[in-house]
Amino acid sequence: MEHRLKCMRDHGMKPDYRADEADVPVNQTINCGWGRLLFGSTFTEPDDLVTALRDEGPDRRDIALYVRDPHVVVGLAPQELFLDPSHTFRLNLSTYRAAKDSRKGFTVRRMSSRSDAEQINALYASRGMVLVSEDFFWSELDPREITVLVAEEDETGDIVGTAMGVDHQRATGGAELGSSLWCLAVSPQARFPGIGEALVRRLAEVFQARGNPHMDLSVLHDNDHAIALYEKLGLERVPVFTVKSKKPINEALYAGPAMEENLNLYATLFVNEARRRGISAEIIDAEGGFFRLSYGGRSIRYRVSF
Repeated sequence: MEHRLKCMRDHGMKPDYRADEADVPVNQTINCGWGRLLFGSTFTEPDDLVTALRDEGPDRRDIALYVRDPHVVVGLAPQELFLDPSHTFRLNLSTYRAAKDSRKGFTVRRMSSRSDAEQINALYASRGMVLVSEDFFWSELDPREITVLVAEEDETGDIVGTAMGVDHQRATGGAELGSSLWCLAVSPQARFPGIGEALVRRLAEVFQARGNPHMDLSVLHDNDHAIALYEKLGLERVPVFTVKSKKPINEALYAGPAMEENLNLYATLFVNEARRRGISAEIIDAEGGFFRLSYGGRSIRYRVSF
């Protein structure tokens, strides 16, 4: 905590504290390179969390985790925010037991070079994830708060997997306990099985050694393959909710499934823009370009043609 407060003062920042607990910081966030992790439980006022989410940088993906009243936060800005359709899983580190490592062909280690950073971004790109500035990886990342692991093929030296972990206690000055895992990615060309599991286990061991009580992660509700892995490792679902901004990078999460009907070009553009704004669309006659838009109990029928 003292280190984080010193860094804030060195940068001209004044830490906020709870009114009833002078030594507990509030409104805590941490820059993870791909965006900020906002610790919702440290925000005493929903308005403050909404304001913080509005400060999301361009081409970044901010995530508000541990939001106490997500319905209130989203209700304050329904056109800007949405409840992420992901489950939160938790690994209890007090009971976690490391497995005997019998895998061959790759080694899990910490990121240690600019070449590692370049290959991590290549992995992110292959998985459609937000890229991270190599300068952030190399000079702006605080290793006491953020741990970046890579899986390296022993024979080729190629980076075929990566995972990022956040130490919550160190990142928030003690306002939030525990830890979390983010950005788990494995190369589509990886030749050896078990890379994702090895990365999760190694990160769990890092945080367990520090005395962290648990490690959380967020996974899309329909990612059955990943959920099966996490359940195999002993993670359990917890009632934790995440809020994000309605930005293009998150569109697939809040706009709903893509249309299957073949509307004409102009009707498709019209319907897609409506869905981005939270307006539901029902296709009545795809060939004729007829559809219905509904919002707030009102609906209007449209026909768009060439």
